[in-house]
Amino acid sequence: MKKTILFLTMIFLIGLSTTVFAQSETNDIEITDPDTYKGIPVEVTGIPYRYRDIRENYTMDYFIEASHNLISTGQQSKFVNFRIDKFIYEFKSNGHLTLKTVYSYDRTPAGGNSFYPAQSNKVHEWKIQPQYHSHLSDNCSLDRLDDIAISQAKLNEMIQDSSLKMVYDILLSVAQDMDYDYNRVGQRVKFATPMPLTGVCDDYANLLIARLHNANIPGVSNITKVSGQNHAWVTLQYQNKTLYLDATWFDGNNIDKTGMVENIPRKDPCNMTFDNDIFTNHGKHHIPGGR
Repeated sequence: MKKTILFLTMIFLIGLSTTVFAQSETNDIEITDPDTYKGIPVEVTGIPYRYRDIRENYTMDYFIEASHNLISTGQQSKFVNFRIDKFIYEFKSNGHLTLKTVYSYDRTPAGGNSFYPAQSNKVHEWKIQPQYHSHLSDNCSLDRLDDIAISQAKLNEMIQDSSLKMVYDILLSVAQDMDYDYNRVGQRVKFATPMPLTGVCDDYANLLIARLHNANIPGVSNITKVSGQNHAWVTLQYQNKTLYLDATWFDGNNIDKTGMVENIPRKDPCNMTFDNDIFTNHGKHHIPGGR
């Protein structure tokens, strides 16, 4: 009888410890709100998308990261219980963007017997205008920030499709593997590797086409190089729609202060889209025979 009781007790304790361990494991899992940046809530107004739709886009991430670094290292950050409460992206209909950083802090000594009063819901506003591209010695149309954000949201939806995810990965591989050959446009540059894969827009397009053909992606057809405005890019057909791809401008194509080519894909989502308006108005494209 004693052995039976001891055996049942051991089973109970093992079961209890297993339950506690499982609960502990569950409690240790950090559930991250996708609409946050470093745990700080992010609101998006002016376009029907949330922050999780536009994150992982270099342009948007850069703005919010820069604002976070500025406010979190400024004078106010030394005040008692300083905190950033939230970020607000306000997209304007003209393509501009206002990034609001909302912050608070408590009553704080200012020296002697004086104090800075407590502040809550203080707002730092950063008004950001789209920039022109310098292309063929002329200024091209604006990179509208609302278009970029909408393209990012659409791209996130697109790559849930396995075929379009393969297209995206190939587009990214071209941007990663090729450096823009500034020597062919008269600029002396240096490359990180002695014999890098280099080229201009035609070469980016040709490499992209070759890799797309080799991948034999289900549903993809009519892969074509398009030239216009002294530029080249790629289109393909997928499910009776035209997908526009520009590997050249998906790449960073930057030269640092030492003259070294920085091979950093910009990942601008406007350069992989089914949206003709966003693609052609993006400042680098003109559809021959069209607008």
